[in-house]
Amino acid sequence: MYALTMRIALGCLLPFAAIFLLGAMPGVSPAWDFANAVGMLASALFLLLFAYTGKPMAQPRHDGKFFMVLHRDLSFVAVALLALHIGVMLVDEPLVIDELLPGAAWHMLAGDAATLILLLMVPLSLTAVRRKLWRKHADFRRTHYWASALIVALAAGHMIGAGYYSGTPWKMLLWGALSVAALAWPLLPRKTPHYAEGGRRRHSAYLATRLSVAALVAGLVLAGAYSLLSSVDLPLL
Repeated sequence: MYALTMRIALGCLLPFAAIFLLGAMPGVSPAWDFANAVGMLASALFLLLFAYTGKPMAQPRHDGKFFMVLHRDLSFVAVALLALHIGVMLVDEPLVIDELLPGAAWHMLAGDAATLILLLMVPLSLTAVRRKLWRKHADFRRTHYWASALIVALAAGHMIGAGYYSGTPWKMLLWGALSVAALAWPLLPRKTPHYAEGGRRRHSAYLATRLSVAALVAGLVLAGAYSLLSSVDLPLL
């Protein structure tokens, strides 16, 4: 469980540090910087969902429901961070509403489209709903993957096109590479998980929920700390 926690933490922290701390741009305002930080963390979490797809893994040695709940709850965290990204921006600068309408810049329209697809996909992915829409689970997984891939592509366009925090060429290439790697990960051949003697730990889904809540809290703290530091005249990395 410790290893899983560290992988999720590093999967969010390292891209965040690369985009926001290396070659750091001056802060705009605490609210604006916070909104962009949580938006980037939402994107990083969404990329991680391609690694934690809900399928059982060899480690940690939990039952299948743990991994399904982990994928579901991390997606809820990503949606919550995305809602904060949009909501705080609208409160801090009401003119942002113009960027949500037709005629906005292409990268803003890409972000709008990614958000709409995500908001549609989340309820359709709930067990009670998807079983009514897709008779075969394989058909649902295929649709789910391609819808998610479209979100990743649109989110990458939004983030790269916005450009203030991620406008340097190496940051664009980094995020593009991370996006491609995330999309490719579920398609790579993997061996069926082998469980050592003792089997899987059952009734552990609550641990996935706790881990997801911890990820939400840590993300808010990280974004809050960045927004405060970015407004102080101190050098970042």
